[in-house]
Amino acid sequence: MAVSKTIFGEIDSEPVYLYKISNKNQTSISVLSYAATWQNFEVIEDGKKHSLIEHFDNLDDYIKTPYQVGKTIGRVAGRIKDASFQINGVDYQMEQNEGENLLHGGSHGLQYQNFESKKVAENAVLLSHTVHGEDGFLGTLKVNVEYILNDDNEVSIIYSAETDHDTLFNPTCHVYFDVDDENIRQQKLQINPNSFLKVDDGKIPTGDFLATDGPYDFKKAKTIGQGLDELALLNKYEYDDAFVVDNRAATIKSDKRAVDLYTDRNGMVIFTADPKDTEKAEKHEYSSLAMEMQTLPDAVHHLGFGDIVLGKGQKVVYTNKYKYRRFE
Repeated sequence: MAVSKTIFGEIDSEPVYLYKISNKNQTSISVLSYAATWQNFEVIEDGKKHSLIEHFDNLDDYIKTPYQVGKTIGRVAGRIKDASFQINGVDYQMEQNEGENLLHGGSHGLQYQNFESKKVAENAVLLSHTVHGEDGFLGTLKVNVEYILNDDNEVSIIYSAETDHDTLFNPTCHVYFDVDDENIRQQKLQINPNSFLKVDDGKIPTGDFLATDGPYDFKKAKTIGQGLDELALLNKYEYDDAFVVDNRAATIKSDKRAVDLYTDRNGMVIFTADPKDTEKAEKHEYSSLAMEMQTLPDAVHHLGFGDIVLGKGQKVVYTNKYKYRRFE
């Protein structure tokens, strides 16, 4: 195992570092201090390199992209209805940064911060940031994001946080997968759950669970293209949906390789996109699939969605895992 550190760029007169962790199989992940971003997931097969996730090779693209490519999202991933919530009888009003709602924690979320960073083991990097009441959230929240790569080609992302004031915490990695050179439509997706969330026109969950039928049925692996074709029959042309998942959340694969996704939380949002070509995305020509493991969106407003409240003096730890497999 080995960890290297280089300067990737600069933001607000601060260096942005890139850490590359490599294992005995020459599998590697690259991580940026900016937004605690998962910058690359690279494998070598028969002497040839393959990147498994969408990524940029310069900092400016990460700063400018509206797609949050590979970034740590928080304090709260997804949307919060009316940008407001209640904890222990106290009402809180957040910044409304998407219509009347709050998206991805606000315009000063973790995805816009340059984290402190350091190597903590021969296969691990720790990124840390403290937020102080941005976007309407009260109190100080200390966040750690640790990336680990082992010799079994498994990536672990461990999120931990503690606060001095009641708040919410539901982070994710906004990673986009493209596990082969073929079109993303040809790659297969398998998701374990029997239900996904019903949402309104603003993509806010209504509180209802829907059966995973038709285009939403990935219990048996099928191509993403087949799912999109089934969606088109409903006059829908993209995935931006939250599925209820268990520990083994999903698998995305081609004929050559796969990535299995695991989480200790109950939700995964999938989103079809082309972060590098918005014109193609607008034509529903997609290059990758975001797979964001988290507690179900807007959980603070719905019993049964999970608990994202982090109380004063409490600490919480979440783990997402991604395991690469090659088909022989």
